[in-house]
Amino acid sequence: MVYLVNYLVRRTLSDEQIKADILNRLVNGEAFGRYHIPFDQMKNWVQNRIKRNGKKVSKCIEDLVRAGLVIRSARDTIYADQRRLDEIFAYIDSNLKK
Repeated sequence: MVYLVNYLVRRTLSDEQIKADILNRLVNGEAFGRYHIPFDQMKNWVQNRIKRNGKKVSKCIEDLVRAGLVIRSARDTIYADQRRLDEIFAYIDSNLKK
């Protein structure tokens, strides 16, 4: 029972870890090319994993958009840039396993 309680505790993550988690979810969900994930849905998924802080998650997604790793469409959906998958995988490997 103690292990279950420790598992359910929401964690505080750094910005880099949150960005890596967002990219990981996009790549695992095959959200590149013609498949998109709604911005609000992604924000809710990630903020439920960490301590509830939607502003921090939104800021991290916007940082990824500015960096060019994630593309935000006019319909308020996001997807990973298919041409930069090598950079995305490198970013996930370097930041998610910390």
